[in-house]
Amino acid sequence: MAVLLALFTLILCWPQAAPAEAQAQEERILRVGFDKRLPPLSYVDKNGEAAGFDIELIRSMDSLRGYQIEYVPLEWEETVTWLTEGKLDLVVGMKYTSTRDTLFDFSDSYLTAADALVVPAAIRDISAINDLRGKVVAIQRDDAGIAQLENIRGGKRLVAFSQPDALEMLFLGRADVFLGNRWTAEYVLAGTGRQQDYRIRTGLIPPSDYAFAVREGNYELVNKLNEGLAQLHHNGMYEQLYSRHLEPYSALAIDWWRKLVYGLLIVMGIVVIVLAGSFFWNNRLQKAVRRQTAALADSFAFQTTVLNSVDNGILSFDREGRITLINHAAQKLLGQMEKAAQPSVWDCLPQLPIRQALHMGDGHMLEGELHLGDGSGRIVHYYLAALTNGAGQQVGGILCLQDRTEQKHLQARLIAQEKMRALGELVAGIAHEIRNPLTAIKTFAELLPKKLNDERFRRELVEHVPEEVARMNRIIEDLLDYSREKPMQRKRENLQELVQSVLGLFAKRIESERIRVTVEPGLAVDVFVDRDRIKQVLINLLLNAIEAMAYSEHKRLTFSVLPTEAHTVCLAIADSGPGIGEQEQLHLFQPFYTTKSQGIGLGLYLSQKIMREHGGEIDVRSAPGTGTTFFLTFAKGGICDEHFNH
Repeated sequence: MAVLLALFTLILCWPQAAPAEAQAQEERILRVGFDKRLPPLSYVDKNGEAAGFDIELIRSMDSLRGYQIEYVPLEWEETVTWLTEGKLDLVVGMKYTSTRDTLFDFSDSYLTAADALVVPAAIRDISAINDLRGKVVAIQRDDAGIAQLENIRGGKRLVAFSQPDALEMLFLGRADVFLGNRWTAEYVLAGTGRQQDYRIRTGLIPPSDYAFAVREGNYELVNKLNEGLAQLHHNGMYEQLYSRHLEPYSALAIDWWRKLVYGLLIVMGIVVIVLAGSFFWNNRLQKAVRRQTAALADSFAFQTTVLNSVDNGILSFDREGRITLINHAAQKLLGQMEKAAQPSVWDCLPQLPIRQALHMGDGHMLEGELHLGDGSGRIVHYYLAALTNGAGQQVGGILCLQDRTEQKHLQARLIAQEKMRALGELVAGIAHEIRNPLTAIKTFAELLPKKLNDERFRRELVEHVPEEVARMNRIIEDLLDYSREKPMQRKRENLQELVQSVLGLFAKRIESERIRVTVEPGLAVDVFVDRDRIKQVLINLLLNAIEAMAYSEHKRLTFSVLPTEAHTVCLAIADSGPGIGEQEQLHLFQPFYTTKSQGIGLGLYLSQKIMREHGGEIDVRSAPGTGTTFFLTFAKGGICDEHFNH
């Protein structure tokens, strides 16, 4: 009986022991995943074997001797997925991030490096990570560097399966810059012979730690990896592997710095030659000025006394720019002119259009404002004209300078006061505008606990709450457009082309609402404007006109140019709407004033602000029942070009 009981027990235990032993043998297999196209860190060599710095680290670890290591070459995106799904035990060369730390366990860091930017050698405007705004960046799919690009407003990503593929997109001109591993970039550039065509920028992105990643909870494997790394550092094998795989490509950066040093030495030599030449040239000019001053001292004595009693700075110069006369006010204003230390007007005021004044001839004068380049922040207004002798021959020019620093500061203070007053109006208006949608949202929020199961209440909540949120968003966007300062970029634009481009945006709506649009002859004139800002004005006026004619029987919209002064252009935009009353016209350009149920009241206010920034005007003429006409006054392109160049 005892024998039968023992045999029965052996039969029950036998099926369980075999799987346990097979599982133990299976656990000795270590599946190592790696990026198959990330040289020199990890790749598949020409024999189809796993190779690279990361692979050699694994092969050199004595702590992994008991494992049967199976190397699995994959695309990088697949390595992360396979490790998550348990198809891999270990992934080499993974950047440590806080997000990945919640998914995997990491060994100690064995490499710390920052991603590099590869840009064409001709591009010099990338000196910080924010300079990638508006650029197309080629990057590997699922790379940790994508998080850096998400914080860059206006940046675009071009994603590739591997870093060599991303670099190929840069070579083909599909991307402006490559973001990725520095060693891989140098490896590919060296292999393709493109080192001279591209620059590698480092130090713009914080460094990352490279480590081995294992499945969550596999602490035994993590400990063995850490033990192996410590042993490699201790016996010097790590330094040997680093020198063999990574240092050859760091030589490219060293060579670049060597060339930079040579270039700087050449530039310094040129600078020394230029400075020496300038020194001798200045000495020559000083001697010439002293000779002329001695010869004309008697004849200029009376004129000098008169000029020194004038508050404005006055100086004259010959055709070569040498100063022939200067009063005390100009010397005090310029400072550096004392004792003829800078005898040339070109050196003292290089921003003046002196050559243009000399070519204009007698009877013409240029005027404008400029900032002195002496660090004082002073602003002077200048009058510049050609100077002729008794025989009518041009002998140089004369310059009058007026210090308007205090006047400009006073104007700035007045403008600041006006902005504060306008800010008060904006705050009051925005508070009033936001109160209505907030009241609606608050009402739904208070009723939500009581009527959560009411289908009609849920339907109204879904319908009205997003609408009120969108309304508040429109208010905030209009307010930001009002307050945001953008640099003016004015150039010559064709007025007819501007009008046609705006009409094209609303072509379908104009056709669906059966509006007859007339663009009269005469719009083919050039104006000097910022294209985007003037289009914003035209869009505001066109939308107002379309909405005003919503219930008109005959809908007509006319664009025409009215006769004005020689240097201006007046664009008239007329609609056949119901018109605007006299009292409404008084408040038409005030912020947050509107007669529309969905309006914010900033459109015409912003339009007036934009026109005044251009030195133009916006006006309206309307009466109930007669339609409305808006008038936009611009300066002609040629006149403005000449004025702003001067």
